[in-house]
Amino acid sequence: MHRRAQALDLLLTLLTEKRQALTRRLQAPLQKHLNHYLSVLFPEASLEVDEQLRPGTFSRGSELGQITELSFGAREQMGLISRLAYADLLREAGRPTLVILDDTLVHSDSDRLEDMKRILFDAASRHQILLFTCHPEKWQDLGVPPVDIQASKELSA
Repeated sequence: MHRRAQALDLLLTLLTEKRQALTRRLQAPLQKHLNHYLSVLFPEASLEVDEQLRPGTFSRGSELGQITELSFGAREQMGLISRLAYADLLREAGRPTLVILDDTLVHSDSDRLEDMKRILFDAASRHQILLFTCHPEKWQDLGVPPVDIQASKELSA
């Protein structure tokens, strides 16, 4: 029993070390992509990635806090930035990417929405992005004509 316990302890140690090494290997490129998008939204800000590869500590200038302390709209923007950063990782790995957004950024003020549109425009040069919205008037300036799904259904019927 003692030998089995030692073997299990060794196995746990090896698995933990491998997981930590893999996490560190993924953190750096993910952090790079997060910072790329974040620089458009909040110049001189950073968003640290935790051990589970989730956005954690957010800093802007001398302010430091957790992402959970941000407003709902800012958390929504950070979530979108995180998804785009993961899509960049997939693309670098040679995987096709499709980002589907459903009424995203509805809690963003007009200035922040303009910044997020710049981010989406940048990401669209690398990824296919489908944006579904009940507020098409907010998205008229993306350079792609909107398609009214309901009208398309009626035409094909």
